[in-house]
Amino acid sequence: MEVLLFNDIQIQMNAFKYKLRTKNNLLVLLVICFNAFFDIPFALYRYIVKDKIKMQEPKKILVIRADRIGDMILSTPVFRWIKRLYPNSTIVCLASTLSSQLVSGNPFVDKTISYDPPWFDKKSQRVLHDYLKIWKSIRAENFDMAIDLRGNYNNFIFLMSLTMIPRRVSYIVSVGSFLLTDKVCFEPGKHETEYFMDIVKYLGCDTIEGFHPDLELSSAENAYAEQFFRFHHITSNDLVIAIHPGAGTKRTYKRWPENYFMELGRILVENYNAKLIITGSKAEVDLAKRLEDGIGRNTINTAGKINNLKELAAVLQHCTVCIATSTGIMHLAAAVETPVIVLCGPEDYVRWRPLGDRHTLVVKDVACRPCREESCSYEGECLRSILPAEVIHSVEAYIH
Repeated sequence: MEVLLFNDIQIQMNAFKYKLRTKNNLLVLLVICFNAFFDIPFALYRYIVKDKIKMQEPKKILVIRADRIGDMILSTPVFRWIKRLYPNSTIVCLASTLSSQLVSGNPFVDKTISYDPPWFDKKSQRVLHDYLKIWKSIRAENFDMAIDLRGNYNNFIFLMSLTMIPRRVSYIVSVGSFLLTDKVCFEPGKHETEYFMDIVKYLGCDTIEGFHPDLELSSAENAYAEQFFRFHHITSNDLVIAIHPGAGTKRTYKRWPENYFMELGRILVENYNAKLIITGSKAEVDLAKRLEDGIGRNTINTAGKINNLKELAAVLQHCTVCIATSTGIMHLAAAVETPVIVLCGPEDYVRWRPLGDRHTLVVKDVACRPCREESCSYEGECLRSILPAEVIHSVEAYIH
């Protein structure tokens, strides 16, 4: 009988603490006990029906990745390997409205369903209406298997169990993992994409020959970039540097100081005659405008103007380097093989570093990293201690 029993409770507690980003041993122990208690009746049910569920090759697979830009980019290698494992299956990606742009044109995704879950995106005023709509959409597809790449209990409940998908796959170190039919081990210290590959290996793919983001740019998106550079009189001889100063409206503590960005921009323009492309969302227009005014000449402010992520990716593809904190745009630049200088903040930079080997991580050791990234009691020391001169030194490696 499959029951949640751990051989080494300390190892499992460490895995839970890492996944849940908490240092509270009591909280973790309560989660483990909660899962174990409810796992008994669910395990009995799975024992009875597991042969029927697991022996059949799935005809339709739902991959849930309905959250942020960076998460989606790091997840794109999964689709290639799932398609290789189940070549006759239909692969459907459930994505947020914004991140769904990133799987458009992906040859390994047969269909995309857009949904902004209220547990991630709280903008919607029609929570019940939107959920019932997505519930009907998922039920109509008649999925055989669902894979949740985040390991989120809300996804387990509302997008996998209540939609009656028979086979449900995600990580064992999650609240509500008793709702899963297939529980994948989670070992701290890996890159985020490696965790996704653990799910693929669990499903039966023995050999994975490396992984990289799958981001397909259309001819129209490439043409947009070419027109953009012509319009701004940028040639192939120019040093073009993308700067992304934002980190989302709710995560201002993940921003590098504004005055540091201004100082960095002025040095790049005055000493290297660089042309700077400032990127940002509609919510970051004011921030980008302050930088544009503070730096002066040679700045191109695109904040709130390029709202198609793949068009932005096409522009980033032509940049010499991109400078950003750990954000979705950082991963977007890496996905098109543009070198990224990452100003590492409160995140676990080993887990969230951009894919590829052309990037530079600027890191200051601080005792509080990684944190839950909800607030900061140290006035952003992890980022504030990175000085513009250090970033210039990193840029010079790509110039020369």
